[in-house]
Amino acid sequence: MFLTREDGMILGPVCWVLGKIFNWIYMFVGFIGNHMGITYVNLSVCVILFTFVLRGALFPLYFKQQRSTKIMSFIQPEIAKATKKYKGKTDQDSMMKQQQETQKIQKKYGVSMASGCLTSLIQLPIFYGLYRVIQNIPAYVPSMTKKYSEIVDILSTKTDYIKAISDVAGESKVSTVTMALKQMGDDPTRNQIIDVLDKFAKSDWDKLISNLDLAGNATLTSYVDQFHNMNQFLFGLNIADAPGWKLSIALVVPIVSALLQFLQTKISMKSSQNNNMDSNQQTANNMMKGMMYYMPIMSLIFCITLPIAIGLYWIVGSVIMIISQLIVDAYYNHQDKDELLAKCAEKAAKKQAKKKNPDKKSFYERMMDAQNGNVPTENSQSENINKMASSRLKSYVNPAHSVNVDSDDVTRRENVNYKPGSIGAKANIMLKYQNNSNDKGGNK
Repeated sequence: MFLTREDGMILGPVCWVLGKIFNWIYMFVGFIGNHMGITYVNLSVCVILFTFVLRGALFPLYFKQQRSTKIMSFIQPEIAKATKKYKGKTDQDSMMKQQQETQKIQKKYGVSMASGCLTSLIQLPIFYGLYRVIQNIPAYVPSMTKKYSEIVDILSTKTDYIKAISDVAGESKVSTVTMALKQMGDDPTRNQIIDVLDKFAKSDWDKLISNLDLAGNATLTSYVDQFHNMNQFLFGLNIADAPGWKLSIALVVPIVSALLQFLQTKISMKSSQNNNMDSNQQTANNMMKGMMYYMPIMSLIFCITLPIAIGLYWIVGSVIMIISQLIVDAYYNHQDKDELLAKCAEKAAKKQAKKKNPDKKSFYERMMDAQNGNVPTENSQSENINKMASSRLKSYVNPAHSVNVDSDDVTRRENVNYKPGSIGAKANIMLKYQNNSNDKGGNK
């Protein structure tokens, strides 16, 4: 049920918080509108302000990501110089050492290739929560819930109102109405009915009112006019509707969103480019080039299939990101690089000094070590076993030197088949080695 709020352990609280923020913005816009003589709240204005609030809350993370990307481009010459000796070497040991050199320099300046991961991960639940809130505005805005409840009470005075709603919804040209209708069923709850009504276009309302002969109900017609005005955007678009795979003016939203995504990625890639890139940075740069085309395509598909309000959020968000990226680039391009890097190194050193375990590797470093094979292997495990076996052999009594020990028993112990690599096998090898030495008069 759309009107039923998201109750997942992670997304539930996210939607609840975003719903509260949207409701505060809704009340703020309504308050301003009342002083301007506007009797309804335009939801497209709420979505735009909502975007500014969310982007503003996440700006410290975005700024840190963009700053880290810029610093990474500044230290590429130093990384290239340190890893030059590994150029062209593809063996695992060389790749591992090259990665360690890169990580050492990155840690020196307090930056990481994974600096943008946190921002991307945070955006996923926010994007889904935004979709749920916009798709179910009456569930998160109490004043709208109250109005829709009054409408259902008015409609319920007609015995066949559920059938009438289903018939109109089935003939609707609005894609989200069809989606909500599938959730309604034959015996719908009040929430399910509101879900369908909330997606109705003006023409759907007119048809429903006519079929139920409720044209004379002033409260109903007043609310319908309000809902129609609330969802209006440029060119008469309804922000609750999805453009769909049909030729219409609504396709302007996903097209603009895709173009801005392309521009945002291109500017970001240009900001991080450097002529002295190591192999890892070149790989990341190639991935960025792929994203420059992949992300706009994904944006286009999502904005075509999701409500126009989602596309509006993406457009405003991209504009904010582009402006912030240009500001960051302009600021750091006019800074003295050597002085800036010296400050970064000093700050990173202080941060490392405060750590209880300075040598402890970050998640990104452990991930790269695993990728390059720098993890405990069978060989390293065998070395540990050797050390343990050697320590035990210090107190191991050689049967050849034992009192009253039968020589056949010693031979029998030497010839026991131990599991390869086990402590017993290693002890047996050492035993034979010592016996041979003793047979030769102690000359090893």
